[in-house]
Amino acid sequence: MNFIKYFDDVIATMEYEFKVFESSESKNKDPADTKRFESSLELLAKVGIHVQRIKCSSISDMDKEDDAFEIVSEEGISALPIAEYGKVAVSVGKYPDDQTLANFLDVPNGTLSVDKQLGPNINDLGPAYNCQPQA
Repeated sequence: MNFIKYFDDVIATMEYEFKVFESSESKNKDPADTKRFESSLELLAKVGIHVQRIKCSSISDMDKEDDAFEIVSEEGISALPIAEYGKVAVSVGKYPDDQTLANFLDVPNGTLSVDKQLGPNINDLGPAYNCQPQA
């Protein structure tokens, strides 16, 4: 998903990654959930959307800037899987459902079992007022 920020007439587009931290144990925690998630990833790949999957055997496999690092340091590796968007956890202890994927990844309608439900990001709407310098 793109976010647009406005700085003195300069528009910058920022890309945020959707990452899933998982372990062998987390994949076996709920096999039906794992299968559903993997099916969703296949559907996303068909429309060019890719989710980064990070296999973790310890906390050292995570960036200290990620929410996952903090969660695993407090709860242990059994807290996996953890899904993050822009380094912020959006799902902990289970794989993200189709609604979460659709909302955060700007998935075309009809790709997953549900369509995006969130409105446009505030940054996608543009500035609320004209920020021109005063003469």
